[in-house]
Amino acid sequence: MVNLADRGFPSMERYLAAASTGADLAWRWKNDRKSLPAKTLEVLPDGSELVVMRESAGMLARRRQASRNHAAPRLPDTIARLVTFSVVTRTVSGRSKTTRIRVLTTLLDHEEFPAREIAKLYAQRWQIEIAFLHLKAAVRGTRRELRGHSPALARQEAFGLLLIHNLVATAVARAAVQSGACPKLIPFAPALALIRDRVTADACCPHCGRRPYSAESQVRALIDDIARLPRHRPGRQRTSPRTTAERRNSHTENVTYTITIEKSNLPEWDITSRRPPSRSHTSRRRPSSR
Repeated sequence: MVNLADRGFPSMERYLAAASTGADLAWRWKNDRKSLPAKTLEVLPDGSELVVMRESAGMLARRRQASRNHAAPRLPDTIARLVTFSVVTRTVSGRSKTTRIRVLTTLLDHEEFPAREIAKLYAQRWQIEIAFLHLKAAVRGTRRELRGHSPALARQEAFGLLLIHNLVATAVARAAVQSGACPKLIPFAPALALIRDRVTADACCPHCGRRPYSAESQVRALIDDIARLPRHRPGRQRTSPRTTAERRNSHTENVTYTITIEKSNLPEWDITSRRPPSRSHTSRRRPSSR
């Protein structure tokens, strides 16, 4: 399993805790030098870098204060791999934008996991944003507030929405396997509408109290209907304005993306005065799924 995280979330403590679960990590870090407590140990042939993460005295003091454990030991020095790359976005109208991204990963083998593939992998983090859109706009409904007026009831309702989302996603996945299509090409909202129609049509007969169809036949017919839905266009690459001010003057356009692996701005590790930690506890084999 590869776990992806956006910038603003990671810290060295969280990174080590997540890596200790056995999952591989590909976490984005902020671009300034002080946000990542690391120094470059070696520049690899694909342009990525092996770095040594070391908790500074200031980080240790803040962590001890936050945990109220003034005897907490310093985090162990850790070797990780840093992939720094820029993404140039060019629209059909000629506008361009350059974004610089740093991804820290536990996948240390540059031959098995090239830097460019890790850069492309990070783009899959956007799938969670699409899931949030499905939850808010399709499952819950646009501008519809949660009915619960207490934290416990709101949490209960949120879990109900998540359950519905997972059920729809499972039905879409089954339909994709049946039709040999990619699940991302089957539209979510029409699949949800089909499921809602099936639920309301599966009412018991008011005279005999029996259902018109068996549960197995209902599910089979539902999967068949979802598999026949029109597909999204494959390979779409688009960009949309994000803020209200941008939406007044621009609209969604087709784009092309150019990825370039770059050197980071981290200082070099002084190998003459400090011995780097062993790589054995940070290296990873090929994950079971990406």
